[in-house]
Amino acid sequence: MYCVKCGVKLSDDLNVCPLCQTKVYYNEEHIAVNKEKKYPETMPTKNHANKSLASILTMLSLLATSIILILCYQLYDEIRWGGYAILSIGLLYVFFILPLWFKKYNPIVSTIINHIAIALFLLYVNFKTGGNWFLSFALPLTIIICFNAVLAIILIKYVSKGGYFIAGGIIIIIGLSSMLIEFFQHLTFNSKMFIWSLYVVSCCTIFGIFLLLAGIIKPLKNYLNKRFFI
Repeated sequence: MYCVKCGVKLSDDLNVCPLCQTKVYYNEEHIAVNKEKKYPETMPTKNHANKSLASILTMLSLLATSIILILCYQLYDEIRWGGYAILSIGLLYVFFILPLWFKKYNPIVSTIINHIAIALFLLYVNFKTGGNWFLSFALPLTIIICFNAVLAIILIKYVSKGGYFIAGGIIIIIGLSSMLIEFFQHLTFNSKMFIWSLYVVSCCTIFGIFLLLAGIIKPLKNYLNKRFFI
């Protein structure tokens, strides 16, 4: 298509000549051709690709699980080590493949599901080894870690201001949680208290207070921002 006044070549989506500002007139044949859809209205989205990948990985996971079961029952007539392998595949599936099925996977929900999967894996290990440490140690430990992770996600994702206060508070909470973990360790394995948690609490508290002060003292905050490109 060319301009009727200056003769410059025009693209099909122009209504005015960019050179002489003359209005562009299209004949009926040109309009009919341009109305035809030469390409789909919607392009393939990333979610479609993710679902395709998830389908392939799901089939591979099922295949690996089937092979493990067949081997175990062919060799031992029981599952033996296959249980650990199958549950490990399940953990990997929950961590990496399950999120691919969803267009938007909530990080809080994902964190909770991941820790539930970890707890179930530890429960199986406890059952197979004849241990008595799941309810008194593994489960509380999993809950504490999950709580800290969810709290950190909530603060980072939904609180837009006060980054240094958030980081300092999270680090202090992690330090205090270590004492709680050592307490459950003491109850379960009759170990001595305050063997290692005091070191963790001390380091986390010092670093956490430093970050809190950085949030209060502007010169220190500005220095850290420039020093670490925050």
